[in-house]
Amino acid sequence: MKIFRVLAKTLTAYSALVAAGVFAFAVVVTFIVSAFRGVEISAWNVVTSQIARWFLLWVGVYVIHNLLPIAVAHGRTRREFLVAASGFSVVLALAMALVAWLGFVVEGGIYAVMDWRADEHGTPLAYFLMFLVWCAVGMFCAAAFDRFGAGGIFSVPVGLALAVVTTAGIPGSGNLPFIRNVPVLLGSGWHAVSVLAFLIALAGTWAVARDMPIRLRTT
Repeated sequence: MKIFRVLAKTLTAYSALVAAGVFAFAVVVTFIVSAFRGVEISAWNVVTSQIARWFLLWVGVYVIHNLLPIAVAHGRTRREFLVAASGFSVVLALAMALVAWLGFVVEGGIYAVMDWRADEHGTPLAYFLMFLVWCAVGMFCAAAFDRFGAGGIFSVPVGLALAVVTTAGIPGSGNLPFIRNVPVLLGSGWHAVSVLAFLIALAGTWAVARDMPIRLRTT
């Protein structure tokens, strides 16, 4: 429980601060662009649909690659840490989905005052599921690389396949490198598929990390 509190308190607060800074930057950029041309897209939609998911993936990598060895070195078991990390991924995804929604509310007000056009965006549930899966995929890939070294590269296509389904419900997020206009074929079933993708990524993380050797990094 202590590990969960530390993860939720520190990394969630850090992520929210980063999001607030990025939102402020996006607003400034939008006003700068408006001085030269009409505003035709939502800057916050670009951030939430394209950039934020990679940030969540990085958080997942950081949790396993950096924090798991520290926790084990301080007497915590891998199982205890993985339980806390699993719960933390849900809390973080919820918090970031809320931040995304608040950003759209504020941006929508600004756009209405300035008579700018705002892009269509996804629902809070859509962002929650995307953030949830991408964070879990980050943990899975980090565990694979930490345990198998270069062999962890085989986790990347698996992680990509799990992550890509979450883009179905979010306008502007359907394109990934080498993958175009997916998963339109999923239709309304993408919610269930996203939940399944999260469970698979989490199960993969547990399977790989629960008994992997810990290599403490020294400076």
